[in-house]
Amino acid sequence: MRTQSGAANFLWKLTVYAALVSVFAIATLLAPSFWKVLPACLLGAMFAHGIELEHELIHQKHFNPSLQRTMGFLLGLPMLVEFSRYMTAHGYHHRMVGTAEDEESFAYDFDRLHSPAGLLLHLSMVDHYKYVLNRIGLACLGKRDRMKQDLGKAGTHLPTHLLNQIMDGYRGFAGVLAIALILSFAFKTTAFAQIWLLPLIFASPIHALVELPEHWGCTHTQSDCLENTRTILPSRFMEWFTNGNCWHVEHHYNPAVPIEQLSTFHHQLSPRIKFLNNGYGAFYAEFFQAMFRKQANAYER
Repeated sequence: MRTQSGAANFLWKLTVYAALVSVFAIATLLAPSFWKVLPACLLGAMFAHGIELEHELIHQKHFNPSLQRTMGFLLGLPMLVEFSRYMTAHGYHHRMVGTAEDEESFAYDFDRLHSPAGLLLHLSMVDHYKYVLNRIGLACLGKRDRMKQDLGKAGTHLPTHLLNQIMDGYRGFAGVLAIALILSFAFKTTAFAQIWLLPLIFASPIHALVELPEHWGCTHTQSDCLENTRTILPSRFMEWFTNGNCWHVEHHYNPAVPIEQLSTFHHQLSPRIKFLNNGYGAFYAEFFQAMFRKQANAYER
């Protein structure tokens, strides 16, 4: 089995992504006020899809490092997911999943998922954006030590060049946000709000819903990914939309396997996978049943 997918395949994915983002952005701007919600929702879905493409760049070295970082920066920009930090935190997650040392990449708090209110807070990804604004401040003020500490245990042995890249990434976010604000006030336009802030309302829960199944309800005290990670058998659309992240056990078992080969790899691992759902609908039926059972048990006490 090959351990790297081709750059051409990724460029095709990127072309489809860019085309859909452009179409939905134009549709959002041109739609009458109330009807902006639909194309904005679709644009938000593309923001979330972009993070899945960014995730592929973390594991598959398709291009030279500079071009790889540039693509990763642009894919993460709509949801303010800085590429070099994501790569560092996510790499640590892969090494530590199933242990007490594991840390989430997106400031998720899975302990909140026992109630509808906690779920809504989780889906908002408000903690992610709060920490992003703090990191932008640290980067702009040159607080290198605090930026390193912000990575937690993943930053313990962070190389200087990676810290520099993370600082530059958040300064880049600051620059783009500043330009968007300046242009909005200078031209008295709401265009940026329409094609960035409005879609972000939908992008956050969509992304959180895609990520939530990966390790929820699995054996968190077991370092074997066949027991601490979940695979979801997808429809063709969801396999495309999640960019193969639905094959999550397979991905953790060997992160170097190209995205397009994970479904084939699944057949080798399938008999040993402990947590396997037939579609996202089946998973969320299980999830909500578990959540409401916990609520019922809490009321009975």
